[in-house]
Amino acid sequence: MSVVIDRISLFFKKNFKKKFVIFITIPLASSVIFLADFFLLPEIHKTDVITQIGIVKIPQNVGGTSVRTTRNSGYRYTTATNLKFATPTTRIKSPEIQVTITPLFKTVKAVSTTKKKINLASGFNGLNKVLMLLCNIGMVSSILYVLLTKEITENARLNLLFLNMCTLAVWIYALILY
Repeated sequence: MSVVIDRISLFFKKNFKKKFVIFITIPLASSVIFLADFFLLPEIHKTDVITQIGIVKIPQNVGGTSVRTTRNSGYRYTTATNLKFATPTTRIKSPEIQVTITPLFKTVKAVSTTKKKINLASGFNGLNKVLMLLCNIGMVSSILYVLLTKEITENARLNLLFLNMCTLAVWIYALILY
């Protein structure tokens, strides 16, 4: 593990500001493209059929003991056109749904049945929205710190690198998971 840390540290040691800004600009630009896709580009509305339903379970302790049980947190769905989304606590009983998706990344923005609109826990809803905002705020503040500081100590350099790498890893994991 220390070999990896040493290699990362040595890579960013010379020309730190330039390399760091390039390193952070790539995920920042991709998140801006994702936000433009989600908010600016026209939506696609289509009718789809649910082909697979899975239950999202969360482990929990029972009454302060070491006994572990699971509770249902929501439902994960896959449609006939391979769109994936999740709902918190609401199970969709109708197999036919109306789906609103984004044109570039095919992110599900809204789902509705013939009777009602369904709240989503995937895409840019719930945890992913919070993680994206935190990650983007952290990246922008790190870039500003690097550009405004004349001399960056080795400790600050490593803190900036590993904080951003850790938040990016958590955010990418959440995007893949949800």
